[in-house]
Amino acid sequence: MNNKNHPQSVLNWMESERLYEEYLFFYILILVFWGAVGLFSFGFELSGYSLQQNLLFNFIWFLLLATAMAYTPFWYRLVFGTKARLQRRTQEVQQQIEAIEDPIKREAIKQHIANDGGLAPRKLQKWSLIFLGWCALFELFFISAWVKDLTLIWQPIWIQCIIEFMTANLNLPPLNIDRKFFLLDLKGSIFATQFADEQAFLASSLGDVALVFQFWRTLSFFPILAALIILLWKPIDWLGMTRLDPQYINGVAKFIWCSVISLFMFLMLVGGGYGLLRSIHFLMEMVLSKVM
Repeated sequence: MNNKNHPQSVLNWMESERLYEEYLFFYILILVFWGAVGLFSFGFELSGYSLQQNLLFNFIWFLLLATAMAYTPFWYRLVFGTKARLQRRTQEVQQQIEAIEDPIKREAIKQHIANDGGLAPRKLQKWSLIFLGWCALFELFFISAWVKDLTLIWQPIWIQCIIEFMTANLNLPPLNIDRKFFLLDLKGSIFATQFADEQAFLASSLGDVALVFQFWRTLSFFPILAALIILLWKPIDWLGMTRLDPQYINGVAKFIWCSVISLFMFLMLVGGGYGLLRSIHFLMEMVLSKVM
């Protein structure tokens, strides 16, 4: 086969074979495995040690599991081998790309195939996926090891500072007039029957758990959102979102339509994220569902 036919053969082959999503699938399975290990092991207690010392042992175990997650591509090669079908297909594509003599054309074809999901995830995309795994693993650690009997078993000064910061920026009914960032309203939640009002909830040990967990969710929201965008941008484009790309918009009517859709999606994203971050009782119901 001559060089002229190489680009077309690669593109035709990749139209029905998207390596990117297949790699993500197996990488996610590996991350889920390590997450399951954490789920069923976090919270262990060694006899003869205090709760704080056992928390330290759990944290060391968390770091070991996080390190294992960082080597997700290694675990894939170890489990499936270098001769696995996905590995062979990746090598075939790389060989066909490298066979193109013109370096400019070779790089253009490689970029096109990567944009079309025809190559394995790049380093940034791999680390974005691993970062999401770390975030999920930390939440499991927090809920299972740091919280015992709905109480934070270790509250250093910086944790107290977080609680004070969250309390100072929290709206409480019935007034809600200060327009602060966070909102606590127990009406209609499972806590309404357990606490006289929101003040009683905040005065309890569960209130401290809620505030610290909310702070973590707020701190991690935008990094998680960025990681999801890095991971899912190409699959979403492949599903048809490229139609909103300005370079594919022709005509005033299509421009207006794409602008309305884009604005709607942006407002939905921002509104949904803001609502989730503000609603503390909603997140605490998620926590309780895991520990009860």
